[in-house]
Amino acid sequence: MTRILIIALLAAGAGLMGEAKISNAQSAYSYPWCAILPGAGSGSGGSMSCYYTSWEQCRTTMSGIGGNCVPSPYYHEQAPPRHSGVKKRHRPAP
Repeated sequence: MTRILIIALLAAGAGLMGEAKISNAQSAYSYPWCAILPGAGSGSGGSMSCYYTSWEQCRTTMSGIGGNCVPSPYYHEQAPPRHSGVKKRHRPAP
Protein backbone atom coordinates (compact mmCIF):
# COMPACT_ATOMS: atom_id res chain seq x y z
CA MET A 1 0.00 0.00 0.00
CA THR A 2 2.82 2.45 0.80
CA ARG A 3 4.46 1.63 -2.54
CA ILE A 4 1.30 2.75 -4.38
CA LEU A 5 1.12 5.92 -2.29
CA ILE A 6 4.76 6.79 -3.07
CA ILE A 7 4.26 6.16 -6.79
CA ALA A 8 1.10 8.31 -6.77
CA LEU A 9 2.92 11.17 -5.02
CA LEU A 10 5.83 10.98 -7.46
CA ALA A 11 3.44 10.99 -10.43
CA ALA A 12 1.57 14.00 -9.04
CA GLY A 13 4.83 15.86 -8.42
CA ALA A 14 6.04 15.11 -11.95
CA GLY A 15 2.74 16.38 -13.32
CA LEU A 16 3.00 19.62 -11.39
CA MET A 17 6.59 20.14 -12.52
CA GLY A 18 5.52 19.65 -16.12
CA GLU A 19 3.06 22.52 -15.76
CA ALA A 20 5.69 25.00 -14.57
CA LYS A 21 6.56 27.51 -17.28
CA ILE A 22 10.01 28.89 -17.71
CA SER A 23 10.03 32.67 -18.01
CA ASN A 24 12.78 35.10 -18.91
CA ALA A 25 14.14 36.84 -15.86
CA GLN A 26 14.39 40.59 -16.12
CA SER A 27 17.92 41.82 -15.69
CA ALA A 28 19.99 44.91 -16.35
CA TYR A 29 20.56 43.50 -19.84
CA SER A 30 16.84 43.96 -20.57
CA TYR A 31 16.66 47.75 -20.13
CA PRO A 32 18.27 50.50 -22.22
CA TRP A 33 18.69 53.19 -19.50
CA CYS A 34 20.60 53.32 -16.22
CA ALA A 35 20.50 55.71 -13.28
CA ILE A 36 23.73 56.58 -11.54
CA LEU A 37 22.90 57.41 -7.94
CA PRO A 38 25.13 59.69 -5.87
CA GLY A 39 27.53 58.04 -3.39
CA ALA A 40 26.97 58.02 0.37
CA GLY A 41 30.11 59.97 1.23
CA SER A 42 32.58 62.24 -0.47
CA GLY A 43 34.97 60.39 -2.75
CA SER A 44 32.84 57.27 -2.88
CA GLY A 45 31.34 56.15 -6.14
CA GLY A 46 27.62 55.91 -6.66
CA SER A 47 25.62 52.85 -7.54
CA MET A 48 24.12 52.11 -10.95
CA SER A 49 20.55 50.91 -11.46
CA CYS A 50 19.75 49.73 -14.99
CA TYR A 51 16.01 49.07 -14.88
CA TYR A 52 14.51 51.92 -16.94
CA THR A 53 12.71 51.54 -20.26
CA SER A 54 13.07 55.20 -21.29
CA TRP A 55 15.13 58.28 -20.50
CA GLU A 56 11.96 60.03 -19.32
CA GLN A 57 11.21 57.24 -16.85
CA CYS A 58 14.73 57.43 -15.46
CA ARG A 59 14.65 61.25 -15.14
CA THR A 60 11.27 61.15 -13.41
CA THR A 61 12.64 58.69 -10.87
CA MET A 62 15.80 60.74 -10.35
CA SER A 63 13.95 64.03 -9.79
CA GLY A 64 14.25 64.88 -6.12
CA ILE A 65 16.82 62.13 -5.49
CA GLY A 66 19.64 63.43 -7.63
CA GLY A 67 21.68 61.37 -9.99
CA ASN A 68 22.16 61.03 -13.72
CA CYS A 69 20.62 58.91 -16.44
CA VAL A 70 22.90 57.28 -18.99
CA PRO A 71 22.48 54.68 -21.74
CA SER A 72 23.01 51.19 -20.35
CA PRO A 73 26.41 49.69 -21.15
CA TYR A 74 24.82 46.23 -20.79
CA TYR A 75 21.82 46.62 -23.09
CA HIS A 76 21.93 45.10 -26.54
CA GLU A 77 18.77 45.65 -28.51
CA GLN A 78 17.35 42.33 -29.55
CA ALA A 79 16.79 41.75 -33.22
CA PRO A 80 13.19 41.35 -34.32
CA PRO A 81 12.07 37.84 -35.22
CA ARG A 82 13.15 36.67 -38.66
CA HIS A 83 9.60 35.93 -39.73
CA SER A 84 6.21 36.53 -38.24
CA GLY A 85 4.89 33.03 -38.89
CA VAL A 86 2.24 34.41 -41.23
CA LYS A 87 2.56 33.15 -44.76
CA LYS A 88 2.48 35.74 -47.49
CA ARG A 89 -0.18 35.29 -50.10
CA HIS A 90 1.04 34.98 -53.60
CA ARG A 91 -0.79 36.92 -56.24
CA PRO A 92 -1.69 35.12 -59.42
CA ALA A 93 0.37 36.08 -62.46
CA PRO A 94 -1.40 38.58 -64.75
